[in-house]
Order: sequence, then C-alpha cells, then structure tokens
Amino acid sequence: MKHSRKPRRFGRERNSERLINRNHKQDQDNGFKCSHCKQWVVINPFIGTANRNHCNLCLWSKHVDNKKGDRRATCQAGMRPVGLTFRIEDSHTRGEIMLIHACADCPKISINRIAADDGEEQILELFGQSFDLSIDLRIHIEKDGIHIASIQDRRHILGQLYGIGYGDAAGHR
Repeated sequence: MKHSRKPRRFGRERNSERLINRNHKQDQDNGFKCSHCKQWVVINPFIGTANRNHCNLCLWSKHVDNKKGDRRATCQAGMRPVGLTFRIEDSHTRGEIMLIHACADCPKISINRIAADDGEEQILELFGQSFDLSIDLRIHIEKDGIHIASIQDRRHILGQLYGIGYGDAAGHR
C-alpha cells in the first residue's frame, strides 16, 4: 500500500517559514524569551518596543531581520551588544542613543533603538566595554558607516539617560 506524500520543500525555505510564523506568534503574545539570559521580554508599543528584538535586561539581540523590521533572517543567532552609537539627525546634531549588535554566527552588524525599559546601568556598562573592542571589530563596524560612541560622548549619553544637566539639550557635538 502506497502512501501519498506531500511534495518536499527545500529545507531552508521550510525552516524560514517556520521561523517567520514563530516570530509572528511571539509578536501576538506581546513578548519573547531572550535567547541569551532566558528572561521574558515584553513588547509594548506604549514604551517604544513594538518592533523590539533585544532584551531589556542583558541587551542581547537576535538576528531576526535581513532588512529593518522584516523578521525574515534565517540566521537566528544571538547578537552580542558591542557598543553605542547615535542616530544622526544632521551633520552637527546627535539623535537618540542606539545599541550596536554583532551577530555571533555571521558578519551582520545592526543598530537598535534603546527603549524606555532598557537598563541604564547595562547601557553605561556597555559604553565602557566598547572602549576595549578589537581593532578588527571596530573596523568592521565603521565600514558599515556606524560611529562608535567615544569618551567624548559620555556627557551626551548621561544626558539622554538621566535628563538635562549631564548633556546639552540640543545634542550638539
């Protein structure tokens, strides 16, 4: 007796569909489990986390996007937070603080907005650790056009995290 079989799809295509469906389910559940620290991460549009893909506790991310917000990456590896940068508003003004992530399995570098519930202490610790980045990683990040925040940016970072008094309100370099 012969059994009818469904036509086989290529493994990568099938796997991609499964991952995309799982990511959609996570968005519907208003959160996800961090792949690094295993804590539950809340997705809440009221605090700027509707498109979140990093943990507010350990700041690790997950390689989920090929293009910003598409949730179609097949890599799915953890992305280590490696530094801070700023969204550039114009040639003289720094915008909001952004996290720089490096994928653990591929050369992908990405930047992500910080959210209201990201830990200030973790952000400052990451800022300090970024001074010890390897030359190779630093060059790789800068080739992507990302300026890594330097010690001269400390006052501006403190101003954004804790309010006016640490940095100037206009954000000038």
